[in-house]
Amino acid sequence: MDNLVQVKTDVRAFLLAGDCLFTVANRMTGNHFTYRVQSPDEQKNPDDPVHFVKVLNGPDNHSDYEMVGMLFSGCKYVHWRKSRFNADCQSEKVFVWLMARLLKGSLPEGVEVYHHGYCGRCGALLTTPESIERGLGPVCAAKSL
Repeated sequence: MDNLVQVKTDVRAFLLAGDCLFTVANRMTGNHFTYRVQSPDEQKNPDDPVHFVKVLNGPDNHSDYEMVGMLFSGCKYVHWRKSRFNADCQSEKVFVWLMARLLKGSLPEGVEVYHHGYCGRCGALLTTPESIERGLGPVCAAKSL
């Protein structure tokens, strides 16, 4: 997990910021998955915002992401019917489990969420300690509140 930084503050806000690239890792099992959670440029229904959930499925860390589902209002996950993956694939189960735990307020010991050094909202390189810990730059953090 070199070059990754653990998100230590409001993980859910980071994941729903708008263009979030992150890895969730379980230290107990050694398993990890990398996801990209993105919002469309325009929300069709601002009262029920949607986020597209993609999982890394290849060697290119920048472009090998496959759509697996959608997250509505930051809490209701729906498997994308055109996904190449089954709804019960491990990467999708982990994402659903992660969101359920975050809605309850915490992650169990040994499960960590890492960002890749870029703002989860705009993709800018993070440079200050506060921004690196949060996974969001100062301007984007203010917008996400």
